[in-house]
Amino acid sequence: MMKNFAESISQLLARKPDSHKGNFGHILIIGGDLGMGGAAIMAAEASYRAGAGKVTVLTRKENITALLARLPNAMTLRDNSSAAEILADKSFIVIGCGLGKTQWGQKLFTMAMNSNLPKVIDADALNILSMSQKTFNLSNSIITPHVGEAARLLNISTDEIQENRESAVKKLYEKFGAISVLKGKGTLIFGDQKIIHQCPFGNAGMATAGMGDVLSGIIGGLMVQGLDGEKSAIYGVNIHAIAGDLVAKKQGEIGMIPSDLLKFIPQIINNMI
Repeated sequence: MMKNFAESISQLLARKPDSHKGNFGHILIIGGDLGMGGAAIMAAEASYRAGAGKVTVLTRKENITALLARLPNAMTLRDNSSAAEILADKSFIVIGCGLGKTQWGQKLFTMAMNSNLPKVIDADALNILSMSQKTFNLSNSIITPHVGEAARLLNISTDEIQENRESAVKKLYEKFGAISVLKGKGTLIFGDQKIIHQCPFGNAGMATAGMGDVLSGIIGGLMVQGLDGEKSAIYGVNIHAIAGDLVAKKQGEIGMIPSDLLKFIPQIINNMI
């Protein structure tokens, strides 16, 4: 099953010999408040590993040195840039990774959500969304809540989510109009096809902080290359989970960290497993 999946994704994303970086999109990662810069950095690297042509990170200035040391091919923007400068030439946004809920994060959330660009909305961007009184057009976007975030978005308990995850993922889609990814064991995806897709891969070693940042980066990296949102969510979730299984096979589940998955992303996409 894993082999068949890898073959299909490599065929979908096959590149022409005369391709250039402009063919594969320009993704904007927004996140990394003070003390949480690593989240945005991991999302940016995951986007590149999934095939994005260009990646720009909008984060706190305190994170830029660490970002460029880890990922020198990323571009950066200061958080005091104008909205026009921030959004110029971008084709996709990933927002929420380490965003926080301070005034800094809320200002960037509002700017991103008022943009017409498609988005992956994760982590604290979901928490801000759950508290917002405004209605946003998310028809070309993807939300990726874990159980706690889903409960806040739907204003119900986590127990209610877990008792009927299939119902919950449908309700997320119905409420927000976004392709919905309900993370957890057997992650569920529900979108415009009105079919629930369940991921058969993944393991308990992936239950560690930062895994969702890598997932958001993968999904964004796929969608920015031209896959539609639902395919990007389905393939992104599966690539992420397969990478986690490969790490577990190599070193075991205990002690796995999100950055362990990064090197396996291109191998899975290029059908090298």
